[in-house]
Amino acid sequence: MRPLAKNDPRQIGPFRIIGLLGGGGMGRVYLGRAADGRTVAVKTARAELADDQGFRTRFAREVAAAQRVGGPFVAPVVDAAPHDDMPWMATDYVPGVSLTAAVHDCGPLPEHTVRLLTAGLLHALTAVHAHGLVHRDLKPSNILLTAGGPRVIDFGIAHSAADTALTTTGTALGTPGFMAPEQLVMTGPEITGAADVFALGGVIVFAATGGGPYGHAEPQILMYRTVHEEPLLDELPDSLRELAGDCLAKEPARRPALPALMARVGAPGPYGDWLPEPIAAQLRQLSARLGDPRARDTRAPRPAAERPADVAFDRLPTRTAADGPAPSPPARPTHPLQRPASPGPSRRRVLTALSAVGVVAGGGALAWTLRPDGGTGGDGGSTGTGAGTSAGGKPGSSRKPSAQLPAEIRAKGIVTIGSDLAYPPMEFLRDGTPAGLDVDLATALGRELGVRCRFQNSAFDTLLTGLQAGRFDLVVSALTDTKDRQQGTGASARTGGVDLIDYFSSGIAVVVRKGNPEGIEKPVELAGKAVAVQRGTLAHDLLRELNRQVPTKLRIRPFDSPAEVYDDVAERRSSACLDDFPVAAHTAATRANGGALQLSGTPLEPFPLGIAVAKADTALRDAVRGALDRLMASGEYRKILKRWYVEGGAMERALVNGGR
Repeated sequence: MRPLAKNDPRQIGPFRIIGLLGGGGMGRVYLGRAADGRTVAVKTARAELADDQGFRTRFAREVAAAQRVGGPFVAPVVDAAPHDDMPWMATDYVPGVSLTAAVHDCGPLPEHTVRLLTAGLLHALTAVHAHGLVHRDLKPSNILLTAGGPRVIDFGIAHSAADTALTTTGTALGTPGFMAPEQLVMTGPEITGAADVFALGGVIVFAATGGGPYGHAEPQILMYRTVHEEPLLDELPDSLRELAGDCLAKEPARRPALPALMARVGAPGPYGDWLPEPIAAQLRQLSARLGDPRARDTRAPRPAAERPADVAFDRLPTRTAADGPAPSPPARPTHPLQRPASPGPSRRRVLTALSAVGVVAGGGALAWTLRPDGGTGGDGGSTGTGAGTSAGGKPGSSRKPSAQLPAEIRAKGIVTIGSDLAYPPMEFLRDGTPAGLDVDLATALGRELGVRCRFQNSAFDTLLTGLQAGRFDLVVSALTDTKDRQQGTGASARTGGVDLIDYFSSGIAVVVRKGNPEGIEKPVELAGKAVAVQRGTLAHDLLRELNRQVPTKLRIRPFDSPAEVYDDVAERRSSACLDDFPVAAHTAATRANGGALQLSGTPLEPFPLGIAVAKADTALRDAVRGALDRLMASGEYRKILKRWYVEGGAMERALVNGGR
């Protein structure tokens, strides 16, 4: 719970407001006190949404949905006023920690806890479905762990057949990674309670392993994997693997019904000691802080059948655990974050996100031909004539192809560029077409060389082998310049080696709140502070390394997505976060109009990004390098970087293989 700010209300309806529990895009959730001393969670709508009649209709629908569902595992409504000037809804509140926070802070749950969690969730979903509703957004952050068992919250997108008209046509509502395939494919089967069963399977995987059923990736990638790939179940205990796998079946008809699942899992409870001690300790602390006259010792709650329907509503910020016991520091002191033998950082994702157009067309690589003016050909990569014809006769080119280019490229007037378009702001899909720094830079290089650039979307791990096979002329995809890639050794052994024309200096950036209120300038100043980071990234590795070297340990808070990382800093739960420099710089400049976050210091462990060319294509390499040098000299290069807020990564001149 956080203290109230100057503009926060002190009274909502009959409830005195005593603190802020959390908030999001829809509004805020406050902790309130009723006249009899009991605590409630009061959910309010943002002022601009309150003026939207469509939102009021949806908010009233949420209230109605929550009021229809009861039982010990669902949060019922205590009071509500969806038509007040500031719409609000209050639910009963008891100490609870979201499943997301519990797993982030304390690690995956033991098997018996996951089984009791699943049993409670099955009863909650049964109560939801009994009223003809589908929750549609069951996920870890919508599940609270309390002393008396799990609680399902947030009916913001609960759906019934009668509500269909209130759902925007063609809009997928839910959370990628836990949404069922039929929620993602708009022409798929009707959305029924089977979608909640699918989400339950994902929750089981998350609770038992700490990760989602389709790994950690950007939303588009998670959606693609959900529709086309099998879930990751290898880390689950045997007794849970089959259960989660059955729930995660692609076809709704193949997923087990709730009664069958309840028979397999068993009755809910007893919940007397169902939670690991670190989580139970958090609940005891929260209970003591609340001072609710109904609060009881969380170490020994009554069985579910004997207790009233106490419920929890929304996530409380929780105390984080340290990142595990730290090994002994090295005998000789080293600079924090200096790693003895870095293998060379790589992009934080390796699978491409295919657009809906690509799926409908039968999958495979997607290609777009970019005109010299930065426009995109709409023919999926054919040269066509719609882009205009230059005086030299080459479609879409404003000048003759450079004589430095290989003859075959001059003849076709196109350079084919391989890229994994899923890494903003470097290269990504925006409104179905390529966008980003790499795209703008490639287009400018094409203008300089008198050719058009055709971006071909491909999985990151296949880019260099595709270059070797002749599918691409260049690879422009935020590719780190390493000796392994230059020489075709190590993980790059199948590529035969490439030359890399370095064009950008990246690294790991430290992001803090605007104004840097804690004065964090150096890595060592993160010691003793909470630091957010995305799981499985180089930044995560660096924080672990720093934790081994500083006497006061960091409280590392790992998350599954960049959005969660930056929210954690902006909402003051963490003092800072670490991320790839271009992502961090762009996010800090654009998130909430640049008013919340900023970068601190210079990037850590800087490394060059390069444009990859096959070793044998020396003419193409030298032509591209010369064109890049000219863009740098003219100032066009820095203008492109400034357009994406990453001018801090500018290089003074183009280098091949780091100048070696």
